[in-house]
Amino acid sequence: MFIYNDDDLIIGTPRHAEYQRLFSEAGILAAAENRRLGIPNVYVENGNVIKEYTDGRKEIIAKARPKTVYNGEPIIELPIELSNG
Repeated sequence: MFIYNDDDLIIGTPRHAEYQRLFSEAGILAAAENRRLGIPNVYVENGNVIKEYTDGRKEIIAKARPKTVYNGEPIIELPIELSNG
């Protein structure tokens, strides 16, 4: 079992980049597994909480509270075949 508890992880270091790569891959695999099982993915896009169904339909289910939305560079970018059906 992997437990993430790394208080000294410094942004911009090779170790941080490796953790980001691992977390990004885990997110991509989780989204693909949801799609395979017929489970919608939920994510924030342009300040909206989006529910994306396995047939590609998207539904805005809420507005994200402004202070809770990460405004930096994307951490996880899904490949086209995962994000667009």
